[in-house]
Amino acid sequence: MDAVLIAAVGILIGGIVNALADDLPHGRWPRRPRYADGSPRPIYAWLGVTAILVGVWQSQPPCPRLSWRYPLTELALAALLLITQTATGSDGLFPGGQRLIWQAYAALFVLLVVVDLERKRILMAPTIVAAALALVDAALLPQPAPNLASALVGGLCGGLIFSVIFGGGRLFRRLLDGVSTSVFGKGDVYLMGLGGLILGFPSVLAAMLLTIALGGAGAALYLSLLRLQKREYKRYTALSYAPYILSAIYFVLLFQDEISGLLQGLPI
Repeated sequence: MDAVLIAAVGILIGGIVNALADDLPHGRWPRRPRYADGSPRPIYAWLGVTAILVGVWQSQPPCPRLSWRYPLTELALAALLLITQTATGSDGLFPGGQRLIWQAYAALFVLLVVVDLERKRILMAPTIVAAALALVDAALLPQPAPNLASALVGGLCGGLIFSVIFGGGRLFRRLLDGVSTSVFGKGDVYLMGLGGLILGFPSVLAAMLLTIALGGAGAALYLSLLRLQKREYKRYTALSYAPYILSAIYFVLLFQDEISGLLQGLPI
């Protein structure tokens, strides 16, 4: 029964994330959910999942159907909340406030990923909110790690290392082709700084390594799909990196005890 309730809450939060993803990039406060033609959706179609169930994907033809992003976002939030609940256990040893903060991270991360995939940009408002949560978490709930000092060092480390990668990439491409672009964007630097605040030092190092591995795998998959579709890769095509960064951060967050054990053997 608890799992059903958590999944239902996740779907509802996913609906809120969808509304924010629709309006925040335009500088608007969230409005009543709408179809692609701008007409308001009926209350029973506010959620993508319920829109599927009752068959109201569009206001009326030829209005475009709702994107699959809506139900997938809601189901992703339900799955993440269930995973977080399972990973943190239910024996009372894990602070309830800590669990809620981690679940808030999940919602903010999904929002950031959705906007980055759709618009190739990192929203600053949810990034700042997540950073504030991380500092509150470290200051008031230092168990499990990190404490405030570790969080601040981790944030500085993550931001500086990705800043070097960002600057080095821009310099390399400018010297090579005269193009001022980089694999990472400034928003990606902010996200890894956020990851350092959430994970602390040295766990942020594991998140950076995992990010690079996931990014490489994602790029290889992208190129393979282009080849299968017999499409040519265009140089300097902008690719979303937030999914890899935030997935790595959340994975290390959920399994930080195991990863900390691995890092203890390193000369850090």
